[in-house]
Amino acid sequence: MKIMAFAGGMRPASVKLSLLGAVVIGAGLSSPVMAQTAAKPAAAPTPEPGEIIVTAQRRAEKLENVPMAISVVQGDALAKAGVTSFQDLGAVVAGAQVNFAGAFTQPTVRGVTTLTNGNNIENNVAVYVDGFYEPSPLVINADLPNLSSIEVLKGPQGTLYGRNATGGAILMNTLAPASTWTGRSEITYARFQDKRASAYVSGPLSDNIRIGVAGYYRHTESYIRLASATQIGESTGGATPIRQAAVRVKLEADLSADIKATVGYNYVHVDDPRSNIFTPRAHIASTVAPPPLRAIDERAASFNGDTYAKASNDQGTLKLEWNVGIGKLTTYTGYSESRQRLRFDNDGTFRDLSATAIRFRQKTFQHAADFTIDAIDNLDLIVGGLYYHDKITDDPFTQSLGINGTVNFNIKGHQTTRAWAVYADATYHLGDSISINVGGRYSDDRKDVDSLTATPAGVAVVGPLSRGDGWSKFTPRATVRYEFAPRTNVYASWSRGFRSGAFNFTPPAVASAWAAVRPETIEAYELGLKTAGRGFRFDVAGFVYNYKDLHVNVASRNAACGPVPAPPAVDTCQSFFSQFQNAPKAEIYGMDTQITVTPVANLNLRAGGAYLHARYKNFINAIGTGLNPVTDTNVINQPQNWSGQQMARAPRFAGNAGFDYNIPMGDGGVMFTGNVNYTDSYVVNNASLFGPLAGALANQQRYRQKHYALVNGTITWTDPTGTYHIGIFGRNLTNRRYRITSTGNSNGDYGSLAEPITYGVRAGFNF
Repeated sequence: MKIMAFAGGMRPASVKLSLLGAVVIGAGLSSPVMAQTAAKPAAAPTPEPGEIIVTAQRRAEKLENVPMAISVVQGDALAKAGVTSFQDLGAVVAGAQVNFAGAFTQPTVRGVTTLTNGNNIENNVAVYVDGFYEPSPLVINADLPNLSSIEVLKGPQGTLYGRNATGGAILMNTLAPASTWTGRSEITYARFQDKRASAYVSGPLSDNIRIGVAGYYRHTESYIRLASATQIGESTGGATPIRQAAVRVKLEADLSADIKATVGYNYVHVDDPRSNIFTPRAHIASTVAPPPLRAIDERAASFNGDTYAKASNDQGTLKLEWNVGIGKLTTYTGYSESRQRLRFDNDGTFRDLSATAIRFRQKTFQHAADFTIDAIDNLDLIVGGLYYHDKITDDPFTQSLGINGTVNFNIKGHQTTRAWAVYADATYHLGDSISINVGGRYSDDRKDVDSLTATPAGVAVVGPLSRGDGWSKFTPRATVRYEFAPRTNVYASWSRGFRSGAFNFTPPAVASAWAAVRPETIEAYELGLKTAGRGFRFDVAGFVYNYKDLHVNVASRNAACGPVPAPPAVDTCQSFFSQFQNAPKAEIYGMDTQITVTPVANLNLRAGGAYLHARYKNFINAIGTGLNPVTDTNVINQPQNWSGQQMARAPRFAGNAGFDYNIPMGDGGVMFTGNVNYTDSYVVNNASLFGPLAGALANQQRYRQKHYALVNGTITWTDPTGTYHIGIFGRNLTNRRYRITSTGNSNGDYGSLAEPITYGVRAGFNF
């Protein structure tokens, strides 16, 4: 029996009309017992040539039918654009970046990013791999050897992917095991002795069981050189070599005609210390060592001892899909253990003054269930829930290392996160043209932390201390979509997002101030147009965000250093820890667009662009790193007014354009590809001003990257049987210099440059 139902919609508020007008017009619901004659749920749409299927609403749908801004990049398109890692995503997705803060990878979507970092901090752009939430900002700094596609969901995902997703969500999908044996492998060699190897094989073990195994390895000598400690301008080798390894195994089994299970094991190892370089470059304090004890070349570094940012992660997953009479029940169960080790030289010179060593473990359990119901006339309904438990433990401690590696003090601590959520989302189709959607999610988070700072002899300096706090939030959404022509839709949406509060993993300088920052909230309005046809696809969206209680990060002097000496004595403390605070408000609005066209056979053109206005509002009590022009040195922990200033990682304009052209030869041919992406001037990761002592420069932001454009290209020959291929490639072909980090401390300004011009060859085969 069919059931008739109706769900009303919510009308988005009318805001920023001048901008938006620029856009062209619980499983308990099912019986635990299945009847053998139960009706099968509606099959997922079968893509026609040029169509793209996405899972942004936790069900398979055509891209143009989903009422939100989504950028989808297929696995082969990443290679064609010269994208070789997760960090390169901004080259093909307008309005997105992947950035660093220290060793931690931090995605940005439409100017929403996090300026807090640490072992215990989850990003506010959520990352999912095959439907499983990935909390670690270290582990996501890795390539996936069997990537099928990436979906970038722009805007707050408060309902369906709502855990810490105020900026959006990135869904990374790997290849499903194949029903016939298939495989591929590739080796790559590039400048800076960048050696990579990947392989993937998949096929049936029996009529009902399929397997897929992927492996990846990378090792490269660093483009950042280790300066000579005796000869100015000379170097002695690579300073920050990158090592990566990954193994991903999927075993898929048809347990019955209606139940499918996918068991996965994933191992990832990453060591990428490029952003852990603290060598002062400008406004250098008089206490800092002169050359050659300090590197002067911007692509060189100086430090004592090892510098590394290592993360290893073992994860086991189980996905169950159960077709019942009125829909499909899907469960996701995952457990992972991460071991993460960081070490860096705080003063960034060859003087053995100060370093920090961090070792910790992270154990994460997650279980989620989605029940999609499609047996109700004209209604797509999904209900679900999530349980999440995460524990981080210093393993065994964080150390502050003084002269000659002497341990100044140890910090031991734990953080436990317990969270759960329930959600429901319904889309009602009014005839063939109009769809109305309403949904909501209730989230509850609890965090408990403890910490002890002690001398090597075990004498407590700060603590033992413990804190705890919890937060809950309801985040709804509502959309309306109108299809006024085949595969052509306009939509309007309203949604809210939520990021839970957070603690510093270690107490600030004043232990009594150890408290969690308030949760972030965001309210978003969006209007968009999507259209697609044979040989083309186009979409455009305008959006307005009201953003509150942003999490920002400031440097705090460690209390273990003792009291600050009175002038004119010099403060020799080299130990600073992150201290979090809330920025009261921010205003974000803008527009992004993308287009792909196939004007003639074998030629594909693509382009995208994003305009963005992102400014802090009423942020009069910001803490920044200012400049004293009299001494030409930095002033840390300086009160500043950031009201009206550009938010970090939010360029006013960014865009990309690319092509691929194939000259066919049987099943192979010669493929030419090219891609260029442009980024306007922006704040890299520290929005500090020159400050009130700097005169005419007082209200200018210090750590800005000038505009730049990157050009990538490839030429690949594939033999006429389609089995073998060999090619050449180049990245950053115009050799533009730009920074992946830029900030400062009491020693001076420091940061790391991105990779210069790089070129290489690759070869592989398929079967």
